[in-house]
Amino acid sequence: MTTDETRPGRSHGARVNHESHESHESHESHESHESHESRARSERPGASDREPALIGAGLRPVEDRLRRALDDEARAIAPADRLGAILADANAPRAGASAPGRRGRRWLVPAAAAAAVLLVAGTAWVVSRPGTPTSPPVASTPTAVQSATAGRSSGTASTGPSTGPSTGPSTAPSSVPTQTATGPTAPASSGPSAPSGTATNVPPATTTAVLPVYYLGPVVAGSDRVGLFREFVPGTVAAPATPESKALGALRLATGTVPAGSGYLAAWAGVTVESVAVGGDVITVRLSSGTTDTSGLAAEQLAWTVQAALGQSLPVRFELADGGSLVAPGHPVSSTVTRPTDPQAVLEQVAPIWVDEPRRGAVVAAGAALRVSGVASVFEANVEWELLRGGARVDSGFTTASEAAPARGSYAFRTQAVPAGDYVLRVFATSAESGAPIAEQRVPVTAR
Repeated sequence: MTTDETRPGRSHGARVNHESHESHESHESHESHESHESRARSERPGASDREPALIGAGLRPVEDRLRRALDDEARAIAPADRLGAILADANAPRAGASAPGRRGRRWLVPAAAAAAVLLVAGTAWVVSRPGTPTSPPVASTPTAVQSATAGRSSGTASTGPSTGPSTGPSTAPSSVPTQTATGPTAPASSGPSAPSGTATNVPPATTTAVLPVYYLGPVVAGSDRVGLFREFVPGTVAAPATPESKALGALRLATGTVPAGSGYLAAWAGVTVESVAVGGDVITVRLSSGTTDTSGLAAEQLAWTVQAALGQSLPVRFELADGGSLVAPGHPVSSTVTRPTDPQAVLEQVAPIWVDEPRRGAVVAAGAALRVSGVASVFEANVEWELLRGGARVDSGFTTASEAAPARGSYAFRTQAVPAGDYVLRVFATSAESGAPIAEQRVPVTAR
């Protein structure tokens, strides 16, 4: 019994000792396994305590390849967004590599960031790298303007638009010293200013003035006798208007195209008036050349014109730019032209009848009387007139000048009210013996 009772007791102790041994072995085995796993984990390339350094070192070849590839691409083509292609290439599986897990994909974020930085840096380098030197861009604003007075190009840089000075309304100069008459006025207009950014030379500023101009023509239609007719003509002169600029403008009108239908002679065709100067006791007019006109009053035509425009009766001397010796037949360049003061001598040069108002080609008010004024040197101061429409007389009359020939006197009269239409005003004088016209002037007008 004792034995039997002791066997179970041994068996229980053996079991206890066995279970204790197994428990110890199991504990040791578990600890050994955990230690092995810990060491294995620490030796794996993906261990967390060495991952950043290993990833950075592993990306250096990739970074180098990206740099070289981006540099080559940037040199060959225009910069473009390569981030998508780079990410696709980075995610492509490589031969012999197992499918990456969650832990293996941690490198994508820093790789993408590095690629983006390289792309931006490469693009900036391509854009900012020095290229082939080129010429500076052409300035959009011109820096040189032409001198308005000398006519030559100036090298002075302009800092803003050059604006021509404007002047007020210009009043026509008074008539010749032997006769007082005030011409009509014309509003002044300033010349164009030079806008900024233009590429053309700036024209000289101009203004408009009514100028006394002497034309050469027959004293009556069909007559061989010629005389000087004074008309007040709107003209363009350099601004600001000065006596010299007005004289130059008047002379250019006198030597230019004659008014259509006037019957005046173009004695100075092809000749240019270059300058006018007043110095001392003489007026100097410079012409491009002389004229061959044989009317006998060509030089006097210019002399009377320049004197009237200047308001001075000084002697006139001519200079010829071509070096010629004759201003006109009978007038050598060395001589001067002086206006006569004797009334008979004056009548030998100027036409007996002038019409100052209305001007040639004037537009007058329809339904109102036409006001006429002028100067005449006629027998017994008798001045006749008629108003023609389509060649037919629609009104006529006579008046008396303030002085009889050979003196020059003023006259004035009014017509009846004129309906709208085109007219020709004819002021004339007739011979006391035959009644034939001996002097006249015709002026076309329009009533509106």
